[in-house]
Amino acid sequence: MSSFQAAALFPNGLLWLMSEDGKQIEVPDVDGVANFWTSQNAWGIAVLHDADGTVQVSIGDSPPDGPALALLHEGVLHSSRQLIEVQTVYIEPIARFRTRSTDAGISIWGDDPGQPERIHIQCQDIEGEVVP
Repeated sequence: MSSFQAAALFPNGLLWLMSEDGKQIEVPDVDGVANFWTSQNAWGIAVLHDADGTVQVSIGDSPPDGPALALLHEGVLHSSRQLIEVQTVYIEPIARFRTRSTDAGISIWGDDPGQPERIHIQCQDIEGEVVP
């Protein structure tokens, strides 16, 4: 079940999942070849470019309902403050949520492995509400 849903534009076709770690963010090198880039506390995900339309983003503690979305990536995102934010490439916040641990297990689901129009962010460690 999703606790958050929104439609958002993502300039440069890039969605960021960033931990709230002050000045210690390790931004991965976006090489333009892959469609997913990671560091210990920041993930970049290629999504539909804003010139082509909006991306439907949902966030919850469960996998998405139905077979329309496939697992694109899963791993651990570190946040010393236990706060994770979904952002655009221009650091505009889309949503944020607290986690129960500093190393949150996160799965990214999408409707296309290259430029998804629908993204579901699953974090079983969500603590409280996801806020815009």
